[in-house]
Amino acid sequence: MARQIPDYLLHDGIILCRTVLAAEYLRKWKSASDAHYRDLEMEPRNGDSANITSIAGTRERFVPTASSFTIGALRSESNVTELLNSISTGVAGMWIRNILGWCPLCNLDQSWVRRQYAPSRYPPLHAPHGWHQDGALKFDFQSHPDSEFPRNAVLNMVTCWIPLNSCGLDAPGLELITERLGALLSPRQLQTEFLQTRFTPKRFWQPSLGPGDALLFRGDILHRTHVMPEMTNDRTSIELRFFSAVSIPERLQADRFIPFG
Repeated sequence: MARQIPDYLLHDGIILCRTVLAAEYLRKWKSASDAHYRDLEMEPRNGDSANITSIAGTRERFVPTASSFTIGALRSESNVTELLNSISTGVAGMWIRNILGWCPLCNLDQSWVRRQYAPSRYPPLHAPHGWHQDGALKFDFQSHPDSEFPRNAVLNMVTCWIPLNSCGLDAPGLELITERLGALLSPRQLQTEFLQTRFTPKRFWQPSLGPGDALLFRGDILHRTHVMPEMTNDRTSIELRFFSAVSIPERLQADRFIPFG
């Protein structure tokens, strides 16, 4: 008898929802992303160490170290709105609204299409993401050398991470620590050795995801790229960041926001 895959898996501050992105939208976004990365891979890469490259004539950006485009670089705002509408119903939409209120906003400047390559295929500058918290977005760590961070340092937000192909086994996925922290860790604490002394092995989770599944988590959740030397396939994902419409963080005030659903 085949093993049943649950519709969703819930941890503290994390939820994995199966088949959130319908096949129609999955095809559109995969086609657009494949075209962009195909063009990118054909361009000569001279090892320029620039971390973020602006895309001429737009507010969109490309990050070479993460092989990531801001989401508007691939498709128009109306396409992004269509995508948001398609995932706003069901368990995923309910979970986001339960945390952020009835009318969350999606931050276009902090939402991305990312590709993580198989280890044997890394382009120049590319590297997997190390341990981090999305709630640290735009936080100025250098202004707090004593690591005494203000209470609002970690942002109240939700990341919705959707792979466009299967990942976690043959292609890079995500590894998360299934425990809410409620605060930021300092950069020196974001080392695997330190985290392994703070959290028990059962807290380290590397889920296997299918195309169109959605992994959602709060801003204080620790996570990184899960990649192993034996992985042979690349992974492309959509990463959406949501915030409360009534309390947009001061350090994100200049960003572009659109309604969720």
